[in-house]
Amino acid sequence: MKPPIYDVDDNQRIGECRRIFDNLTKEIILRAVEAGWRESEASIALADAAERYVIYVATAPRAVRQAANGNLISDA
Repeated sequence: MKPPIYDVDDNQRIGECRRIFDNLTKEIILRAVEAGWRESEASIALADAAERYVIYVATAPRAVRQAANGNLISDA
């Protein structure tokens, strides 16, 4: 996976991220189908895994908040 082209504050960054993950999603599903999984079950499993990860990120305690570029965020 390539690193982001746009700076963390650039409005185009989210579009870039979406395009990358759209392509990765297609690749994962196609590989699953080639391995013998049905497209529908692979798609649902992938969506469920993504949802579980979002819940994990939203609920996991974090000792230190971090910016996307790894710099520490000031609580001030």
